[in-house]
Amino acid sequence: MLKDVVKIIMVVLIGAAFLPAQPARANETLKIGILDLQKCLDQSEAGKKAKKMLQDKSERIKKDLSLKRDELKKNRDEFTKKASVLNADARRDKEKELIRKEEDFRDQVREKEEEMRKDEYNAMQPLLNDLFEVTTKLAKDENYTLVVEAKSGVVYYSKSVDITDKIIKLFNEGKPKGKSAASARRRSRA
Repeated sequence: MLKDVVKIIMVVLIGAAFLPAQPARANETLKIGILDLQKCLDQSEAGKKAKKMLQDKSERIKKDLSLKRDELKKNRDEFTKKASVLNADARRDKEKELIRKEEDFRDQVREKEEEMRKDEYNAMQPLLNDLFEVTTKLAKDENYTLVVEAKSGVVYYSKSVDITDKIIKLFNEGKPKGKSAASARRRSRA
């Protein structure tokens, strides 16, 4: 008798495995969109403008630092040529001065790198907020269940679910009026 009960349970389980899976809600279909944020930043007008501004500033900084580096090298070369004719105190003082200038230069390089990181963050964060706002509006308007960033661990996706070009187009047309991106994200999680 126990064997018969086990057989019945196995038949029911095997039969259930072949039934089509039903969505959580029968009237809701799953619609997924993929968004490439980097492509949006690279190809949108606002992203191109921010990138150009950052590149221009970076070039100015590199040029300035290059001039300072060349000046330090020139000073080092002059010292090397004259070191043999300087007395010990003068040579030591000049060496200390060169070391101090080189340390100051390294500090300036670190400060400029940090400044560029902050500038990049300050330029990109508002763009990302606006992109999230545009994405949220599109997702709601076109009934997307889920929008995933393309580079966040997605191994494969069909180009048919890529909404990046739509987002770039909407973003270039102007961000949607209304609530901020942060409040839109909070609502979408609810």
